[in-house]
Formats: sequence, C-alpha cells, structure tokens
Amino acid sequence: MDRNFIHINDGKNTHLRYISSLFVILAFIFIIATIIYSSVIIVLSLFKPGLVNTDDFLILDPLLDFYLYHIVNFIALLGMWLVARTILKRKLISFITPNARINWSKIMFGFFISFLLFALFAILDFAIFPNDYALNDFDGTRFALLVVAAIVLVPIQTTSEELLFRGFLLQWAGKFTKNPIILMMIVGGIFGGLHFGNPEMEHGAFWVAIDYLAMGFIWTYITIKTNSSEYAIGAHAANNMFLCIFLTMDDTVVGDIPSLFLVTNVNEMLSAFTTITTGLIFLFVVLRKQRNDYQFK
Repeated sequence: MDRNFIHINDGKNTHLRYISSLFVILAFIFIIATIIYSSVIIVLSLFKPGLVNTDDFLILDPLLDFYLYHIVNFIALLGMWLVARTILKRKLISFITPNARINWSKIMFGFFISFLLFALFAILDFAIFPNDYALNDFDGTRFALLVVAAIVLVPIQTTSEELLFRGFLLQWAGKFTKNPIILMMIVGGIFGGLHFGNPEMEHGAFWVAIDYLAMGFIWTYITIKTNSSEYAIGAHAANNMFLCIFLTMDDTVVGDIPSLFLVTNVNEMLSAFTTITTGLIFLFVVLRKQRNDYQFK
C-alpha cells in the first residue's frame, strides 16, 4: 500500500512544530532574504548607481531585478530544508512525495502537458485576437539571458512555492481534515489569495482573482488525488516559464522583462476562462494517467 503524502507519519508533526516551522520559514523569506536583497541593492547603488533608483530603493533594470528576485526563492528553500530537518525531523523530499525518490517522469509529464496546453490556447487566442499582441523590442543578448533565467531560476521559484503550499501547508491542513474538497479550498485559497497583491490585479480584480484561485484549487486537488506534488511542480514551472519567455504585459509582478511578445490588451474574463479550461483538461489527463498507471502495476 502506498504511503500517504498528506497524512504523513514520518518525523514529528505536532501542531506546535508546524507553527514553529512556519515562523522560521517566514523569517527566512521576509527577514533574511530581504536583508540580502537590500544589501545587493546598496552595493549596486555604490558601484553602478545608474541601475538603482535610490529614492524608491528599486533596481531599474527589470531583467537584472528578475535575476536578483530569485534570492528569495533560494532562501525560502533553505528555510524549508532547515525546518524539515531540525523541527519536523524528516527530509525535504517529504514536501514533494512520500516515497524515497522523486518521480521525475511525473514532473516532466506535468510540465510538458501544461506547456503544450498553454501554447495551444495562446496560439488560439492570437488567431482570434491578433491585435492584442505585439512583438516586444528584441535584443538577442537580453532575451538569451531571460531564457537562461527561465530555465534555471524559474523552476526553483515555482518549486519553492510548491513545497510551501502543496507540501508543508497541505500536510499541516491534513491534520485538521481528510476531506479533499476542504483541503483544496484551504490550500488553493491561500495560494491564490497571496497572489492578490500582484500588479496584475489592476487589469480586473475579480477575474484575475478567479484566475489565481482556479489554478490554486486545481493543482492542490491534483496533489491530493495523486498523492504527491510532482505533477503540480511540473505544471507550475511550465506556467511561469511559458509566460516568462513568450508573454509579458504592463503592470506585472516580474516587470518589463524582454519576453518575445507584449500583450497589449487583456480580456480578464476570457483569461480566467482559459485558465479554468486548461486546468480542467490538465486535471483530466493527469488523473487518467494516474488511473492507468495503477492498472498496470
């Protein structure tokens, strides 16, 4: 019988330990990472003053800021590794799978199916609304640097979020209830809700909120039903990598990065509908694959 990912028995998993762990993780993200990021800005302001807005304490080059922003993700991973080993007394991998090894085929399946869906729906949207897209100002060097960041750094960012939400928090919520719908609502709601502060909300708060919540719910439900966060890790990386490389728009959390295309007009309702549709297709494909895999065991 498979070990249970959510109702985990490994280590020491009391509520007090989860609370202590959460405080440590948040300290790493909001205190340690902020200190390091701020220190980098101070150094840049001294040696490359043209790259920093000293009044607002911001890096002016969106691509450079995109690189440096991932300091937070490395620090978050370090914090989660620390609490897993010292407070919860288990391995970091326990936030991904209940098994001894990561199933990379599940991650890659989730990645490629999601990437294909995003690409197909983006092409369809372009075919219907070609005036909503424009070629971004192309600079080969900057675009190559963006692709490197998308391949190397973005998966670290998305994986750190998956370990936190559909790993640590889902397992903690599993101590309160075994109902998959309630777990989906709790963790998916927290995941989506924490994105409400993103600049994208200015394009239409209601539909953008639906967009974030829908994906949070679907990825959480898949994690519950497949007994690991591997498919969600792949899908989340595909989502962010696709957007990073191919599509950007004004007022985004990543700024004016040199993606291939600029979205000049956003239909928030259609975007939410697309997210829900691609998410449900992904859910159907993954659960069918999971069912077939068990039949052949």
